[in-house]
Amino acid sequence: MTTPGTVAALALAAGAVGFTAIAVVGLFRLPDCYSRAHATSKSDTLGALLAVLAAAVAFAEPTTTLKLGALFLFLLLTGPTAAHAIVRSADDQGVEPWARAVADGPGGDPDDGAAPTPTDGGEEPRSEPRRGGERADGGERP
Repeated sequence: MTTPGTVAALALAAGAVGFTAIAVVGLFRLPDCYSRAHATSKSDTLGALLAVLAAAVAFAEPTTTLKLGALFLFLLLTGPTAAHAIVRSADDQGVEPWARAVADGPGGDPDDGAAPTPTDGGEEPRSEPRRGGERADGGERP
């Protein structure tokens, strides 16, 4: 017999699988670590939170729900924080964000014949990693 709690747990679990699948697609399809971190941090965290909620609804015991609530808060705090730390580390190492090349022709100008590069319109690629505290625009972090 299907109870409303079972239906709710299944719906939450299906949502968790859906958001986690979106994170996997973003991880493989997006071009650089910044956009991958953006996609995975948001959708993977939401998927994990929905899975914890599904478990809380399915078990429906006070002690288990309390433990799952603590896990919920832990995931809510650490998922986005870890993604921020990864992206900041990539920025400190000088990893350039992907930039779309203009589609008019190679290099954005139909007559120049140059191959498009990910840094079109930006600064020269860095050969050395940035030191701690230095931002991508050359300024200092507070």
